[in-house]
Amino acid sequence: MPDLELRFAVSPPEERSADNGLIVMRGYAYRFNDLSHNLGGFRERIVPGAGAPSLRQNDVLATFNHNANALLGRTDAGTLRVGEDREGGWYEVDLPDTTTGRDVAELLKRRDLRGSSFTFGVLDGGQRRADEDDPETGLPVREITAMNVVELGPVVNPAYPTTQASLRSIERALSIGEFAPPAEVRDSQPADLVPASHHAARALFRALSQ
Repeated sequence: MPDLELRFAVSPPEERSADNGLIVMRGYAYRFNDLSHNLGGFRERIVPGAGAPSLRQNDVLATFNHNANALLGRTDAGTLRVGEDREGGWYEVDLPDTTTGRDVAELLKRRDLRGSSFTFGVLDGGQRRADEDDPETGLPVREITAMNVVELGPVVNPAYPTTQASLRSIERALSIGEFAPPAEVRDSQPADLVPASHHAARALFRALSQ
């Protein structure tokens, strides 16, 4: 399985009411050709069609804050619908009548959710360095052409890290210097300084990699 990474889409999800009384949430997990912020020495864009095959084939999960215990829906159950259109990778989930589902519905009404995020792995040959670097910052641009999307959903905070292993893969693909911090620096960071959301994301990495 490819090394898993997390990315954030800034457009907030929307609440919609269905005829059957369900509260439906719709959002974009990613948008095509939008240039990301600085991801640690490079910027990134997703090309159209990059995730379409995996969205059609995978049992994609929708979670809140990348927490596997805060499940909102899944494609195999028909409670989550996913796909790509001209703008990007969209999702639509029937919010469950659970504590998490009701909380998310209330946060949607209050406009407290800032956006969505998704978990993916770049497939073999699915990344390349763009012909031109970013003219604004001079940073190289990574283009993702084929990826395996396994999970997505609304998030409160966008600050999710890229894994050390995937950074090495990116470095090789872009033919540029080291992006990741030295292992001894990363591993020496006190646990209480690591945001709780990062612990949840790492737990999801482990669960999806099994």
